[in-house]
Amino acid sequence: MSFLKFSLFSQLTISGIVTDQESGEKLLFASVYNEKSGIGTVTNQYGFFSLTVPLDTAAITLNYLGYIPKTIIFHRGNIADLNLTLSKASTEVKTVTIKVSRTPQEEIHKSTQMSTIKIPIKDVKYIPSLGGESDVIKVIQLMPGVQKGGEGGTGMYVRGGDVDQNLVILDEAPLYNIGHLFGFFSVFNQDAIKDITLYKGAFPSSYGGRLSSIVDIRMNDGNINEFHGKGGLGLLSSRLMLEGPVKKNKGSFMIAGRRTYIDQIFKWVGSFLPYYFYDINAKFNYKINNNNHLYISSYIGNDLLSFDQSAVEENALFNFGFTLGNITGTVRWNQVVNDRLFANYSLIHTNFDYNINSEYDNLNELYISSAINDYGGKADWEFHKNQNHTFKYGLMSIFHQFRPNIVNSQGEVTEYVESDKGETLGTLESGVYFQNRYRPDSSKWEFRSGIRLSAANVKDKNYLGLEPRFSTKYDINSNSNLKFSYSLMRQYMHLVSSSTVALPTDLWYPVTNSVKPQTSHQVAAGYSYFLQKIKTQLSIESYYKFMQNLTEYREGANLLFNAEFENELLQGNGEGYGLEFLAKRDQGRWNGWVGYTLSWSQRLFDELNNGLPYWAKYDRRHSFSIVQNFKITTSWRFSSVWVFSNGSRFTPQIALYAMPSASLTGIDWIPVYPQRNSISMSSSHRLDFNFIWQSKETNKFKGEWHFGAYNVYNRATPWRIELDENDDGGYKYIQPGLLGFIPSISYNFEF
Repeated sequence: MSFLKFSLFSQLTISGIVTDQESGEKLLFASVYNEKSGIGTVTNQYGFFSLTVPLDTAAITLNYLGYIPKTIIFHRGNIADLNLTLSKASTEVKTVTIKVSRTPQEEIHKSTQMSTIKIPIKDVKYIPSLGGESDVIKVIQLMPGVQKGGEGGTGMYVRGGDVDQNLVILDEAPLYNIGHLFGFFSVFNQDAIKDITLYKGAFPSSYGGRLSSIVDIRMNDGNINEFHGKGGLGLLSSRLMLEGPVKKNKGSFMIAGRRTYIDQIFKWVGSFLPYYFYDINAKFNYKINNNNHLYISSYIGNDLLSFDQSAVEENALFNFGFTLGNITGTVRWNQVVNDRLFANYSLIHTNFDYNINSEYDNLNELYISSAINDYGGKADWEFHKNQNHTFKYGLMSIFHQFRPNIVNSQGEVTEYVESDKGETLGTLESGVYFQNRYRPDSSKWEFRSGIRLSAANVKDKNYLGLEPRFSTKYDINSNSNLKFSYSLMRQYMHLVSSSTVALPTDLWYPVTNSVKPQTSHQVAAGYSYFLQKIKTQLSIESYYKFMQNLTEYREGANLLFNAEFENELLQGNGEGYGLEFLAKRDQGRWNGWVGYTLSWSQRLFDELNNGLPYWAKYDRRHSFSIVQNFKITTSWRFSSVWVFSNGSRFTPQIALYAMPSASLTGIDWIPVYPQRNSISMSSSHRLDFNFIWQSKETNKFKGEWHFGAYNVYNRATPWRIELDENDDGGYKYIQPGLLGFIPSISYNFEF
């Protein structure tokens, strides 16, 4: 860890960037704490901090999960003795001591920010997962307040919201698809990730554009001192990450790649499944000088399926192909303007598209595609007035280019599906924000307030709205506090789904003259208690969220081939409310968490369910998770996950109504349905485990074997609903399961 600069005024202002001593990696949200005065802060999402303390208490402790805490004591001295830039006075580092300090959980406990969860990358590394593939999104789905979609999927339903209301950003670039293999794996390579932060509410005003959650993921910068690598070999995929200096102590690179070999496995066993996915993460950073730093990062990922029937059957004339992928790029410039002011400037690009093509008998062709292109920029400034007062302000603008639906057809298929190039829709989304953190001297209160002015321009329609944010904390004592927050969010795009085709190719659609922006009002209150003896954070939060202008489709609408599908969209309201409990410990031989969620989620559309409120599809009353990681010996480690949740909801068919056909020559049977989503599927629970054996470590190599199992007691989770005939001629619903007991073995290494 290292400091860049410190200065003296009437009080001592210490500022700098906290880094890893060996790699030079910036340490985000590291604790910087003054033991004597009780004043502290954390580094921002770029590793910078500024802390002003009285001269007679100039001693700070640095702490970060997985690192040895370090206390540095400053004494007034002679400027000539120091290779540092000072202002109006001088200090001299006399001693460096190591001692136990506050844990990262305690820093979260002390922060005004509520409804926020930091996910250490080790939680992702060791937690058991499907096929032994560590997965960021699957870990997030284990947190209270976050509901998963279908079994194995990457969909997230946070505090009663919909799947499109989550903003997932990778190095500040938004991702519109976060799943591989139709959602069974996420697009994030654990070896390329450094930091994960989940915001479920109390959103900082620097974030906007979604209603329910922000998932802020940061990539590794790359080792600035030495060349290193890490990777893994699994049953389904392999990965490799390389990093090292471009110029020692000045610049570095990181590149990570991952690919499945599902297609090769099927070919090896004599079958045929021409599907695979891959992703590549890359990052370059260069230290221009002590105050200026340049970063360039990118992500490329694709799912590919290419089926040529002639490969398995002679003279066959059927071909089918499918691609789905993201490309992101970020150019970022960090500037330490002075010891109190930090600036970040970013240029951002995102591309998301999918393509489906089929060909039969060389005469009939069908091609379907959809795409989004984003081009944007943002600037943020962070000013530390003193230890009690911090300001952050900034602006952003991003141009969204939507191609919701492109259809090309040829041959006889044109009688059923006509070609349509679709309409390119452009939306300019902008925002200006200001936020303030204030703690009065000798007060038990702390306040965080902010305001965001957001706007969207599409065609000849302009939308403009204010988004106030407020949170406060009251310290009952040194170990317990109360928190409260309110936030208003706006969202200028919607994800609309086909009523006839269940594919991950649902359509993103911008606001228009008739399709209004989504909005949400969320209030939350919580109590937090920190158990010092066992270094465990306990928290309980209640929330209420009211949402407007949610989007659904009319009953029976077909969105896939309908160029005028905007006319098939409906808008209505929704609400979510509930209670969340979390007990989390991040250090020691045993660590993990226990999470529980009690929640309700409803929808109200005038044209649906006879205008009566109904439960959302993923309204699950109870969700429970137990995650533990235990270091048995220096070589052996054991981790496990147990989850329980109520089933998702569906609308059952309760009867058939007979009526004469239009020709009066027969009978038409009309299905009869009760209220929408009136029945819950069966509850589900699952146990996963993972044994890790670390081979003898050397100075240059470290290896780990992972022996795991998904769904240990083989209780398949209900996946869908099917209507089946009874022995007595009646009908019944059955719930086929998905993903029973699946063992896994993998090998991870570092060098």
